[in-house]
Amino acid sequence: MKTPRLIRPSFFLWIVVPALMFGIYQLYGLPHVIWSHDWRPTGPNSYATYSARHYTRCTYLGPYGAITEYPTDGTCGWLRFAHKAEGKR
Repeated sequence: MKTPRLIRPSFFLWIVVPALMFGIYQLYGLPHVIWSHDWRPTGPNSYATYSARHYTRCTYLGPYGAITEYPTDGTCGWLRFAHKAEGKR
């Protein structure tokens, strides 16, 4: 018996992409990029090389507003994923 044309599984493959996007959002949040940072020099030539800096404050900007964090290891990433509750700090 041949299945009716509107019940083929291939017609519902497009649902996979929005479901994956929603799942990624639920796990990681939305991306926020680095906006500003404060740092202190840790050695000679720290104004020229980024590896000789110790970052004390990182501010990220994204869809949920500005998120400021104070890193304990002295590094700031270029991109940070955040949920809505984190943007209201």
